[in-house]
Amino acid sequence: MPAWTRENLTPPWPKPHRVQLASPETYDAAHQLQGSDDLRKHRPGGLVARDGGELGRRAGMYGMMHADSEEQVPMMKKSALTDNTGNHDGGDEDAVELDWHEKLRSGDTFASVRDIKKASTDYKLLYPKNHAFARYVLPVAESEIKEQDWPGKKKDDKQSPSPSTSASSISSGMASSSEDEKKVKGGEGENKDSKPDKPELSAEEQRFLDKLLAEMDTVASFKNNAGQPQGDLKLLDGDALEQLESHLSIDDQNTPDSWIPRSSELLRLTGKHPLNAETNLLRLFEAGMVTPTKLHYVRSHGAVPQLNWETHKLEVYAEPAELIQRPREWTMDELASGDFRIVEFPITFGCDGNRRKEVNMIKKSAAFNWSASSISTCLWRGVLVRDVLITCGLQDQPDEERWYLNFEGADQPSEGPYATSIPLMHAMNPANDVLLVFGMNGRVLHPDHGYPLRLIIPGYVGGRQVKWLKKLWVTKEPNRSHYHIWDNRVAPTFIDSRNHPFAAAFFHHESTACWEQSLQSVIVKPTHDERIPLTDMGCLDRTYTVEGYAFSGGGDRVERVELSLDGGRTWRYCFRHFTESPLRHGEKYWAWIFWSCEVKLQELVSAYEIIVRAQDGRKNYQPEHISWNLMGMMNNAWYRVRPRIVQDEKTLFPVIQFQHPVAPGNEEGGWMIPPKDDDSDAKNANDNLKTFSLDEIAKHNNKNDAWLILDNKVYDVTSFLTEHPGGANAILTYAGKATVDVTNEYKGIHDAYANSLRDKMLIGVLSEEGIQAMKEDAIRAAKELQKVKSDRQGLALQPDLFTQAKLVRKKEVSSDTRLYTFEIPRKQDGSPGRLGLPIGRHVQIAIHFKDQAVLRSYTPVRPVLASEDDGTFDLLVKTYLPSADSPFPPGGTVSNYLDCEEIDIRGPTGGITYKGHGDFDIEGNEYHFDKINLVAGGSGLTPHWQLIHAILSDKTDKTVISLIDSNKSFEDILMREELQKYAQDHAERFKLWHVVSKPPQDKPDFECSKGRLTKKLMEEHFYPADENVAAFLCGPPGLIEKAALPGLEEMGFEDGKTVFGF
Repeated sequence: MPAWTRENLTPPWPKPHRVQLASPETYDAAHQLQGSDDLRKHRPGGLVARDGGELGRRAGMYGMMHADSEEQVPMMKKSALTDNTGNHDGGDEDAVELDWHEKLRSGDTFASVRDIKKASTDYKLLYPKNHAFARYVLPVAESEIKEQDWPGKKKDDKQSPSPSTSASSISSGMASSSEDEKKVKGGEGENKDSKPDKPELSAEEQRFLDKLLAEMDTVASFKNNAGQPQGDLKLLDGDALEQLESHLSIDDQNTPDSWIPRSSELLRLTGKHPLNAETNLLRLFEAGMVTPTKLHYVRSHGAVPQLNWETHKLEVYAEPAELIQRPREWTMDELASGDFRIVEFPITFGCDGNRRKEVNMIKKSAAFNWSASSISTCLWRGVLVRDVLITCGLQDQPDEERWYLNFEGADQPSEGPYATSIPLMHAMNPANDVLLVFGMNGRVLHPDHGYPLRLIIPGYVGGRQVKWLKKLWVTKEPNRSHYHIWDNRVAPTFIDSRNHPFAAAFFHHESTACWEQSLQSVIVKPTHDERIPLTDMGCLDRTYTVEGYAFSGGGDRVERVELSLDGGRTWRYCFRHFTESPLRHGEKYWAWIFWSCEVKLQELVSAYEIIVRAQDGRKNYQPEHISWNLMGMMNNAWYRVRPRIVQDEKTLFPVIQFQHPVAPGNEEGGWMIPPKDDDSDAKNANDNLKTFSLDEIAKHNNKNDAWLILDNKVYDVTSFLTEHPGGANAILTYAGKATVDVTNEYKGIHDAYANSLRDKMLIGVLSEEGIQAMKEDAIRAAKELQKVKSDRQGLALQPDLFTQAKLVRKKEVSSDTRLYTFEIPRKQDGSPGRLGLPIGRHVQIAIHFKDQAVLRSYTPVRPVLASEDDGTFDLLVKTYLPSADSPFPPGGTVSNYLDCEEIDIRGPTGGITYKGHGDFDIEGNEYHFDKINLVAGGSGLTPHWQLIHAILSDKTDKTVISLIDSNKSFEDILMREELQKYAQDHAERFKLWHVVSKPPQDKPDFECSKGRLTKKLMEEHFYPADENVAAFLCGPPGLIEKAALPGLEEMGFEDGKTVFGF
């Protein structure tokens, strides 16, 4: 290895981070516009704010996209159907079928969703045991389909917006320690040469001794855990829902991770993407000594790679090549079902930054907050790395040389591959159990945790446990990748920035690397903000059990855990609790322990702090105080919980309240006080900045023009999107948005260097009206979400989660229209689930592409009434099939995908709810109308059908309806027979009229108007304007904007008061 010089030190960032703003005139123009700060959105003629990905949809044009943001696809003729060989009609039968990749690039033809779906094997369907709850992903971005060249395509210079995006532990038992004086038998005149009697123990002392002896017996009984796996990897049965999350989060749908089910109990620490999350400390502890997969902390540097068991391979080789005789690639089946011995046992590891939030309370480090919850223990199953290397013909390492074993994942973080290395001899020692892991808690790995293959080095920090492992190679030098050098390091305290003149040298210095985990102990109970009443008679004499966890690195056993209530002057012994069969190789303990100590409540009331510390096998204790370092890593100082007496806000009686050093996740709170930022210069500079309205900021919401609101300041981040270490999507999710979330998440992640780049992008401040509107909207939104989730418990449709629905039936209604029936998950007792869709609302559908989910809203035509909710729902969908003769040959994205086996749904979406008997809830406001006019066009009929069916099914509902349904042809009319029957059976309550561009020549009895919707037609068939008469619109933009809305306004209807759009 060459000698280190300043020249061969790599920089902290592989590429420069450049910032370039637009010309000053651009911001002057926006400043002078003085737009609106109104957050209301539901207007038929106005753009609807992004609702789960549907940027650009105009209210009243449900299911239709605005011309500037979505292709307009006319109804396809039957001839547009592909034949059963996969070729599109109209093509040369003798032509060689092109691969879909070639079709995308050719310009002479085109590729559709159907082509790609047909050519992409759904391994999840074929081999369900290998995939668990993760969703199937199309290996293409929707934008690649839309932006491909096809014959005759019109070139458009416009840039369309980017679619980015517990109860207390009190018992009535005795305390484990006593302040009573020890009494010894004997006295004056006793024979001094006689054998002294054993001291007499009090009941408390005897109980303590019994527990101590029981702990000794437990440790003495440990036998080596052979690591024998318990059966084959399981399918989605048994304890699947206890271990795994089945829902998708709305937070992930504008990211490449849209397909991954993630628990809502995970507290996200770095925004929506990439995912870095931990669970609440109490929830983690009470889940048990083996952490459920869905609660395991998650550390990611970028998008989760979309891998399959069936196609993934591990490459094993050496540099130089002669170090391994037989380099080769290994399939997953060869590793998991071949000749290698498989082992399985519990292993604990945590992030190097565990408890970093405490470090950041002293001084902000260069990384985001972890509390004490970024630690987990699972049953990991795999094969020994040494066995694979030996099979590949690894040569013996000469005694005088040092070889290294390198690992690289398949993910693609912003600063290059995630790779690291360890000394080869560590992996070759069988007692170190270095594993290639493919099983987690009895099933395949979760995608967030490395599916299908990852590295586990027991006793090491989380930063060395490479996920999505694709390469393993032997070298004579340590790894030089960015993340091996510039992450997982503890530099000296005086290195306070990556720009420090000695920073590069120390980050390359071997001594700063984090390897084995440090000795650690944490108090879990009492929990943060736990309160115990002090009003009961004799409560201070009761016993409280203080509990927590502890672990050590390198396989060392935690030999002792101690508790202090007097600032560390005296210490009490805590009893240890071990996992089942924790011992490996006669000396290795790879899993954490839980511990407990009983104290009197009076002692907690009198204590300033409750302190815990642990001791390892070398009799080393944890340090007393935190030692700050730039990366905020390896904090293992004494953990301190502070009790205090406060007055309960409800009862006004005294309670004892406990405060941990920091609150869970990114919440504010804890007894540690964060350092104050000195931003006096920034405040003075704000006086000279331009002011922007929320309305103006909302326009800058795409990859070509992105503005952010941070701390009520406005930043133009367009030029930084490609430079952002977290990827462009992490920013685009918030571009143009009026939300306080981005400020909270930014502060939890970024350091002084990031702030210096941010300040270069500052262009102005948010208006005072905008600041107030944004605060009020955040409060309102949080309350609304909490209420909706409470009201919708037990229902399939949730506002923030996507539920899987499986296709059980489809029926061809016409050449381009199909009726799809989907089943939602059953309840735990096996009974049918309930959709729970309010009348007039929509279901949002997600399908997963490689860059993000594609989302569309549909209104089911069944169930409408509660009595029809049988665990299934019907979607009536016009399918815009691929056709070379179409203005958009690939056809509709979602409508061509619905033939698949499953989709994901959430809801309810939309702002109009019919409550019965003429009562409506529209965007939170109550309305009553006795007469309703409906304008429908094409598939825009479906929300109207819900209203019609609900009203006419209730004999007590006196609301009357008039519908004008516009279509191109007789065949295009949806639910024609059902509508006509209602019109015949309820003529006094329901009027129906059709407008058809081409009336049927062979149906002379069919009543309709030829041409397009006009004001005159509406005056003839609609109820005239009045305060108790409303019009509801849903159809294509041309129908709504050019005909319906102008005509209704001339008739006296008022937008937002008596005219509304679905």
